[in-house]
Amino acid sequence: MNQLSDFENLRLRAYFSHLATSLGFIPDLKLVSVAHMVSNAITFLPALADVAPVALVLPKPKTEKTEEAKQIRALGFPMQTLTRDWAKEVSGVVRAVKKHVGNRERVILVDIGGYFSQSLNGIADGLGGRLVGVMEGTENGVQKYESSGLTYRVPVVTVARSPLKLPEDYHVGTGIVFSVEAVLREQAQILQTRTACVIGYGRVGSSVAEVLRGRGIPTVVHDRSPIAMAEAAARGFQVLRRLDDALRMSSLIISATGGHALDRRALASLKSGAMIATVTSADDEFVEEDLKLYRPSRVSSSITRYDSEGQRYFWLVNNGNPANFLHGAVIGPAMQLIKGEKMAAIHALAHGTYVKNGNFVGEVSEEARVKVAEIWNEHFLDD
Repeated sequence: MNQLSDFENLRLRAYFSHLATSLGFIPDLKLVSVAHMVSNAITFLPALADVAPVALVLPKPKTEKTEEAKQIRALGFPMQTLTRDWAKEVSGVVRAVKKHVGNRERVILVDIGGYFSQSLNGIADGLGGRLVGVMEGTENGVQKYESSGLTYRVPVVTVARSPLKLPEDYHVGTGIVFSVEAVLREQAQILQTRTACVIGYGRVGSSVAEVLRGRGIPTVVHDRSPIAMAEAAARGFQVLRRLDDALRMSSLIISATGGHALDRRALASLKSGAMIATVTSADDEFVEEDLKLYRPSRVSSSITRYDSEGQRYFWLVNNGNPANFLHGAVIGPAMQLIKGEKMAAIHALAHGTYVKNGNFVGEVSEEARVKVAEIWNEHFLDD
């Protein structure tokens, strides 16, 4: 097993190195990167540094004390505690960036989840025009920038809507269900005893729903988007327009919205004994003050029980953070396609070669995506 792991890691490093060489190093640029502290980050952050130096790493909340975080810190990457409130406070962000970035160096924020959607213009002003822009990796993050109501003075380039992200979205859905089943088995339960509700029928949510249905689990879907609900219904899912109705009939909830779907009303609608798992971070899916209305008690390293003042309770997987992170989060080399596009997106943002799709949102060119795929094919496909 160790030999296989070593081989795969070497192949992955060779792929990233090849891609970075093809893109070229940008010496006058520094990256400030939000990152999940999971195993893939141990390889990917050094790969980013081959495109431009990573000046500061911002661990996603509740992941900065993981074993992977210790390994990343040992690689020499400085870290700063990240919260939604800290990211909104312009002066603190600017101070942290200036501490690690020279006065004449440009900066790109590598975001996962729209952390700087409220503060971006202030950060740009505070850095005196040296902020090139943001590379956003997630759909819920892009939506936070798009729905902010602000007119940004720097571009946001995203990979979230790329066809190269489709393999990752599918594998994440598979990983979520795998981890939920593993947690259930820890409690001497099986997946097939549950009825499921998937909240959010986007790329990942639709994958989760398909995997659950493929396992024979009765699955209902809810989404705020009428278009997404119509698509789910057309694909044969039972779709409920009211979230509380969907929750009352389900004993397994998987939330994939990034839009604080699990608020006070949603939690009050849960069946007692329901299990909740999420696809995104806890601070994206829960309203924190509403979750505090319930009394937590840790059952194991992977599950927490939350009790109300009455007899109702629910189980929460992985503290509300992505369930698949319990088991490494990375499933196969196809996940690395979008990591490669992130490197290409940073390069395109730095050189202004991205394709503009809106007032401030851009994507990498089709030519750049083809190059990423060609290099990936060379390293991971058989001749």
